[in-house]
Amino acid sequence: MYYMDEITKELQSFLVKLHYSPDSVSEKMEHYLEHLTHLLPPDDEESLLHYFGILGHEQMGLDEIARLRGLSPKTMMTKIDESLRRLAITPEWQMMKSVG
Repeated sequence: MYYMDEITKELQSFLVKLHYSPDSVSEKMEHYLEHLTHLLPPDDEESLLHYFGILGHEQMGLDEIARLRGLSPKTMMTKIDESLRRLAITPEWQMMKSVG
């Protein structure tokens, strides 16, 4: 089972907050987030955005995202977790946290 470290949990919490309370995040932070997610390969970026239902993307269930990507739900969750971690350790996310 995947262990999510604290820095990755911070990003995950931010994305969940953005989904449930989009008005709680400034336009500036949304703009930064768009740039941050562009650091991922396009398929991984789309999966992440749909999983959290953010930045104008409809929220989709893990099974549906996995089916569209031709992956098992377990593999898809691993890819989403890896994408979160990849973004969480970037200097861009560290900057976003400090100005957010």
